[in-house]
Amino acid sequence: MFHSSQNTPQQLPLGVQLRSDAKLSRFVQSQQSALIPALKGLINRQEGQSQESFVYLYGRENTGKSYLLQALCNEADLLGISAIYLPLSQTDELSVEMLEGLEHFQLVCLDDVDSVIGDSAWQEALFHLFNRIRGIGHSLLISGVDSPANSQIELQDLRSRLAWGLTFKLEALSDEQKREAIQQEAAARGLVLADEVAQYLLNHGERDLSKQYEYLDQLDRASLQAQRKLTIPFAKQVLGWL
Repeated sequence: MFHSSQNTPQQLPLGVQLRSDAKLSRFVQSQQSALIPALKGLINRQEGQSQESFVYLYGRENTGKSYLLQALCNEADLLGISAIYLPLSQTDELSVEMLEGLEHFQLVCLDDVDSVIGDSAWQEALFHLFNRIRGIGHSLLISGVDSPANSQIELQDLRSRLAWGLTFKLEALSDEQKREAIQQEAAARGLVLADEVAQYLLNHGERDLSKQYEYLDQLDRASLQAQRKLTIPFAKQVLGWL
């Protein structure tokens, strides 16, 4: 669990650190959609406007759900908005009582809601938290694997709440889109990454973009130190890929 901004109502003792590199501006979508504006709307809601206060994201693994939740928390922090990120996959380290009072955060981000399938206590507690957040007028962002209609959550009241707001399905990027994203990230760092080098990173490394950006971090530092261009032999040497 991570909380940000100085106006948080309580301390919550789960050592989860947000990714400092998670930014909405760096998120690559498989196609243009209203997703990013909707997320920004959760923390830029103007008084008197009827912007949606709840967004539900769903999709397979490695489609960027956790990244977006953490990126929105980072963005909220920059704006001085109190935000909390809770990975429900770690419920074995939490007690449901820790959900009490979370509605006082202006933004609550709940990751991996499917983790509470089969746990009636957590489902009940999340249902009541949802209602308290709604009642106080704060914002909620939730991620899951399935759409609300196909969710395996047993508590029907909670399942129905998941369908109340805006719903977005996240799709996996194609190899070409990933390669373009890696090259754009490299260009933003002042690096020239040829097509064949970008493809080499995808073929030989982990394929999710967060790991690819970590490879770029290593290559960026090494190329600066060695004053070398980014080539396949240089990448192979720096990353230790034999």
